[in-house]
Amino acid sequence: MGGVVKGLRWAGTLTGAVALVGLAGSPALAGTDVTVYGPSFKAGCSNASAGHFASYGEVFTVYDKCADGWAAVVKVDVAPYQSNGGYDFSIWNPNSADGSPVTVNKSYDEGTGVCMQAGAGEYRSGEWGYFGPWSCGTA
Repeated sequence: MGGVVKGLRWAGTLTGAVALVGLAGSPALAGTDVTVYGPSFKAGCSNASAGHFASYGEVFTVYDKCADGWAAVVKVDVAPYQSNGGYDFSIWNPNSADGSPVTVNKSYDEGTGVCMQAGAGEYRSGEWGYFGPWSCGTA
């Protein structure tokens, strides 16, 4: 009887070890994508701008969604986060609502937090207009 219990204990240990090896060899967990929208004050436009962060490949895309005379802009804050409304960088899309989106590729460690805020502004002067809320995901 003792040999049977010892054999079962050994089989349980071996099964646990095989499960851990299987987890270690599995692909990395996916991050969380983020999409943000900048408000529009022009009738007929639900959003002035949109920004998207694709966690796979860490790709930012900025869209101008409204022909309102403003350029689309997205503020990006990457962990560790800035305080007092700070951010790490901005991405402008001056291509107008009929133009192509602007894409920026970055590289972050898996699990790095990424927050974005979409808005609009005057591209040539770099002055901000108005922004929507912040939203966050992970690389």
